[in-house]
Amino acid sequence: MKIKALLITLLMLVATGCSAGASVENLLAPPKLDGQQNDIYQALINSTGSSIKLKYPKSGDYRSPFVVRNIDNEPGEEAMVFYAPDSVQTGEAALRLKFLDQYDGKWQVVYDLACIGTEVESLSFTSIGEGFGEDILLRTSVLNQTEKVLTVISYADGTPKELYASPYSCLEVFDLNNDANDELVTVVTDKTTGISTAMLFARTESGLSKLSQTELVGTHSEIINVTKGFLSESVPALYIDHSRGQGQYGTSVVYCSGDRIVSPDSIGANADSSIVSRFTNDYMADIHCTDIEGDGFVEIPSMVPLPGYEALPRAEQLCAVRWYTVEREDFVSEHYGYYSSKFKFALLFPDRWHGVVTAVPNLQENEIIFIGYTPETGLEVNESTELMRIKIVDKSDTQTSVANAIILGETEESIYCCFETGTYKTSKLALTASELEDSFIILTER
Repeated sequence: MKIKALLITLLMLVATGCSAGASVENLLAPPKLDGQQNDIYQALINSTGSSIKLKYPKSGDYRSPFVVRNIDNEPGEEAMVFYAPDSVQTGEAALRLKFLDQYDGKWQVVYDLACIGTEVESLSFTSIGEGFGEDILLRTSVLNQTEKVLTVISYADGTPKELYASPYSCLEVFDLNNDANDELVTVVTDKTTGISTAMLFARTESGLSKLSQTELVGTHSEIINVTKGFLSESVPALYIDHSRGQGQYGTSVVYCSGDRIVSPDSIGANADSSIVSRFTNDYMADIHCTDIEGDGFVEIPSMVPLPGYEALPRAEQLCAVRWYTVEREDFVSEHYGYYSSKFKFALLFPDRWHGVVTAVPNLQENEIIFIGYTPETGLEVNESTELMRIKIVDKSDTQTSVANAIILGETEESIYCCFETGTYKTSKLALTASELEDSFIILTER
């Protein structure tokens, strides 16, 4: 409880320092309640008085201040209501959660829980471990502040019990140590140093027990995305995409060796030589870890300039993506190829293309031209250098002919066409039909 009191005090101090602003709830008309919600609301008012405002979760599956659910595994449902008093005394919590139960068919308040912060980010329910029932994951924040706090709550016999409360950058419930039970994995970023720490928690009779923790390599300004996946058939992993600031991005991978959480070093002795690094420019939006092949295993993207673009300023560099996996705590290159954020496709290069094939965008014609590269010819597109073009044709475009094209695939809106040159068809760089089919990938959400 001392930890919780300290967190509340700190967040309240932060809240008093921010500029005045209207919350979403203050801009909304009073909600129209159904019969059950109205009964719960009347029980709330009878307990607290009418000088309150309901608080709405910002994200997640539960967007109403009212949540009705069986949270104690006993017959019948309980109700949870988020609210805030219109006026808060110094030292009091600005965000509260009422628990209600039914007695003789009428809702009655059984517990009033002080929450950390002023805003509800989200509410979810999960089972951490086996045999403990559902736990409540409550994510909260302070209005206009980036700091978020996770509170894990169990509920039984009309009383919520706080198992854990801490700031967090991201969290996942996932069987990371492959023991057939889910664990809680959190990442906490020190805003001063930019150092992030991943922690692994297991559920016990007394609450949550920290099994291990590890620092993630490098500095992070923000966690962008987390992907659940596998390094191999027997090794679950979390792939954590993060921003380093100034348009630079990277990925940390965490998995378990026994109950020890592990995050391999992709940088090594020289922090400037990171092999898992990428940036954004007009050609490339930020990309996340993904199962690029669709084989069930996640790959990690890193950007390298294509031949001919190395000496250009970063804003003008067209890059290939090198895709990595992790084996024995080491990053191993698995694929290399072109990746189009704009046109949503990837072309994985065969080994014989590495270093001798590059790409030239022709954005006005919605096409990417692949050419043979030498230092002498550079990025020049002509009959002797051009190999093939991948053109994206809008299905509503009746002017563009695809009669002489190899159809690589299509979406609801577009057709992906390949036009090969005569020189290319007889070149040692030519892709076979099966190579082209296997290497071309339309990017979809997976």
